Amino acid sequence: MSLLIKDSRLARHVLFFGLPLVLGLACHALFNLVDTLLVGQLGGAEGAGAISVTGLCDPITTFQTILFNGPIAGAGVILARRVGQKDDEGLRRVALRATGFVVTLSLAMAIPGYFLAEQIATAMGAKEGWQLEQSAEYLRIMIGGGITAGMFLYLTTLERSLGRTGLFLAFFMLSNLLNALLGLLLIYGQGPYPGFLPGFIINTCQGLNLPRMGVIGSAWSTVAARGIAGFALLGYGLWRGHLRGKLSWLWPKGKTVIELLRIGVWNNGQIAARGIAGGVMIRSMQEAGGGDHNVLGGIFVGLKIELMLILLSFGWGAAAQTLVATSLGAGKPERADHEERLAVVFATLMGLALTIPVYVFADDIAALFNPEPALVHWAHTYVKLMAVAFVFVPVNIVISQAMVSRDHLKTPVVIDSIVLLGVMSPVLIIATLSGASVQALIYVNVGVNIGLTAIYMLVRLWLQSAKRLQRQS
Repeated sequence: MSLLIKDSRLARHVLFFGLPLVLGLACHALFNLVDTLLVGQLGGAEGAGAISVTGLCDPITTFQTILFNGPIAGAGVILARRVGQKDDEGLRRVALRATGFVVTLSLAMAIPGYFLAEQIATAMGAKEGWQLEQSAEYLRIMIGGGITAGMFLYLTTLERSLGRTGLFLAFFMLSNLLNALLGLLLIYGQGPYPGFLPGFIINTCQGLNLPRMGVIGSAWSTVAARGIAGFALLGYGLWRGHLRGKLSWLWPKGKTVIELLRIGVWNNGQIAARGIAGGVMIRSMQEAGGGDHNVLGGIFVGLKIELMLILLSFGWGAAAQTLVATSLGAGKPERADHEERLAVVFATLMGLALTIPVYVFADDIAALFNPEPALVHWAHTYVKLMAVAFVFVPVNIVISQAMVSRDHLKTPVVIDSIVLLGVMSPVLIIATLSGASVQALIYVNVGVNIGLTAIYMLVRLWLQSAKRLQRQS
C-alpha cells in the first residue's frame, strides 16, 4: 500500500474528493433499487410481475442513459481541463454548448422511443398481455421523459467538474428522496400499502385520492424527481454564473460540440458494449428460465444489487477522470498518475468491503424486494455466484474512466467490444440455445468480468511504460 500512496496529503484529497461522488452515485443507484423495492411490495404475483417489467425495460432505459453519458462525460473532461487552465470564459462557453447539445440529444431519443415502445418491449421478450402492455407504457414514460435524466446527469457532472462534489452529493440525495416520496404516492395510490409504511404516510396517500398506478407509477416518480432536481440545479448554475453567457452559445455547434461528439462517441461505444452485453445476458436468462417471472425477477434483483456496487465504482472512476483531467490541464502528469492509482486502491478496498456483507446477507437483502421463495432463491443464487467478480469490477471501471481523460478513447471500446460482444455474448447465446441452465450463464458472466479486469490492468501497465519511454526520449 505504501508503494501506491506516496503522498498522504494527496491521498486524503483523492479520498475526500471521491467519497461524495461515490455516495452521490449510490443515491443514483437507489433510484432503481427503491423503485424495484416499492413495486415488489405490491405483493405476490403482482409484485413479481412488476419486477419482471422493470427487469425487461432496464436494459433499454440504461441504454438511454448510456447515450447521454458519452457526451456528458466528454463535457466533464473538457470542463475539468478548463478549470485546470483557469479559463473562466471558456468554461462558461463549454457549459452552455453542452447544455444545448444535451437538450437536442434528449429530443432525438424521446420522439422515436415513445412511438416504438411496444416494438422495443416485444424485442426484449415481453409476453403478450399484461407484461407487454405494462412494459410498453413504462418505456413510453421513461424514454419520452428522458430529457429530465439527461439534464440532471449533465448538470451534476458540471458541478463535479468545478470541484463541488458536496453539491453533487446533495442533489443526488434530493432527487432520490423525491423519487421515494412520489413513488409511495403513485405506485400505491389508495392502497393497499406495505406493512412497513407509517400511518401518517398512508393517510397522506389516501387524502390525495391518487389512483393506484403500480409499476407505471414508479416510472412517473423517477421522471418527476429528476425533473424537479434538475430544474433546481439549473437555477443554481444561473445564480452562480457558470451557466450564464450569450444565448448563441446554447446552439450546439463549433469545436466544443465536435470534441463532445469525439469523446462521447468513443465513451458511448464502451458503455454501449457493456449495455448490449447486459441486454443479451438478461434476454438469455429470460429464455433459460422459461419466461418464469420469479426467475427473471430474482435475477433482476441480483442485478440491481450488482448495479449498486458498479455505480459506487463509477464514483471512483468519475473522481479519477476529473482529477486526472484537471492535473493534465495544469501540466502535472505525474500527479495525474498518482491520483489514478489512488482511485484504483480506494475502489478496490470499497468493492471488497461491500461484497462481504452482500454475500453473507444475500437472502435477507433479496427478501426485502419480494418475499416470494422462488424469487429470493434466484436472487440469492446470482449474488452468491457473482460475489468473486464484484471485487474485480471496480478496477477495470476506474482504469477505463481515467483513459478517457488521457485521450485514450478507443482503447476501452476495443477491449470491451472484443471481450463482451466478441466473446461473452456469443457464448451466452450459444449456451442458451444449447439448453444451458441459468446457473451456467451466471458462471460465464463471472469468468468474463474477472478476465476483463486482468486485460485492463495489463493494457494500462503497457500504456504507462510506453509513456515513460516517450518522456525519457
